[in-house]
Amino acid sequence: MFLTEVKLWDIVKKQTQYKLNAYLSVFSSLLFIQVVGILFSTNGSGNTSMGFNGGSINISFLTGDLIIIFTIIWALISAIIITTKASRNDDFIFISNRLSSNLSNILFLIIASIVGGVTSILSGILLKVILLFVLHDDYTLGTLISFQELLLGMFVSFLYITLFAAIGYFVGMVTQISKWFGVLIPALLIGNSIVSANQGKDEFLVSEVVKFFAQESSLLLFLTKVSFTSSILFFFSVILSNKMEVRK
Repeated sequence: MFLTEVKLWDIVKKQTQYKLNAYLSVFSSLLFIQVVGILFSTNGSGNTSMGFNGGSINISFLTGDLIIIFTIIWALISAIIITTKASRNDDFIFISNRLSSNLSNILFLIIASIVGGVTSILSGILLKVILLFVLHDDYTLGTLISFQELLLGMFVSFLYITLFAAIGYFVGMVTQISKWFGVLIPALLIGNSIVSANQGKDEFLVSEVVKFFAQESSLLLFLTKVSFTSSILFFFSVILSNKMEVRK
């Protein structure tokens, strides 16, 4: 049993190393999407105005939130792409099974999420550097963050990106089982939005998910929620992958 586990891990490592080299386009697309996020963020993520003595002041808040959102979307799409038949066929160059293929995919997505989490926060800092020093805008004020806050921001971003990568991987596997799911899932989301809008309410599904994750103030509980949810999604993705193997 011990020798079998070691052999499986060796295969997973080799497959992961191969995918890190073969899927360089995934990381180049990350660079592109974050540059786009920086460009969009230069207009500010929020505005407020104050008036006094016949004059007014308009204040724009510049954050890297949009960059993180773009990175999350990138992780979601990349995870879906990695489940396609063309990507799965790449594993056939190794002596492997469906389990090792899924484990290497999951490990690749976690590594990609780490890269995305770190670079998204650094891109937000780059945005502030551009506005403060490159544009020479005397009306721009910045706030300093500690090294601990920087690491915390990277870690939280990594968790969000990993969560959406797990969602994308699960959706991709479900879609590979039946193409109808690729139509059904968006239809359910759009239908939920239409019904909620007609009733003048927030989207129930989206709002509840946002409350469950985004409004969590405890880092430990947030880590637990993301880890548990991502693990469940990855687990069921592996199960679906095994079913797909039997069918095909």
